[in-house]
Amino acid sequence: MSSESSAAPRPSFSQTAFLVFKRCVAVFLFVMALSSWAALIGLTEGGAGRFDLVHADVRLVEAVLAVLYPVAAAGLWFGVGWGFVLWVLGAAVQIFAHSAYPHIFGNAPGLSALHILLIGFYVSFWVYLAFIRRR
Repeated sequence: MSSESSAAPRPSFSQTAFLVFKRCVAVFLFVMALSSWAALIGLTEGGAGRFDLVHADVRLVEAVLAVLYPVAAAGLWFGVGWGFVLWVLGAAVQIFAHSAYPHIFGNAPGLSALHILLIGFYVSFWVYLAFIRRR
């Protein structure tokens, strides 16, 4: 038995591209989590966005995102399925908050569009790789 026959097959270009994409999204989500934490502890807006000074709805949303985003980032980085699920939950919370209550959370159509675009790319990649695996 040669050493070549026991080696694992090399991932395809599309599998590698999907891995790189997931890791880039993970970095983006980690930055979003740091942004949420910075808002919660008062490092943004000159301290006006501190947890004890903001509207109760903002407290809830920022706390949820501060927990969901870093965990989702870890899940995407390590390539486990729950990372995508947590990312979609966090994105849904953020999109809903900015869309339904812009007077409280501000209007962020660019961020909402970016989440939707990235989730669309993720699903497209996943469907394509599932199709390739079946063939």
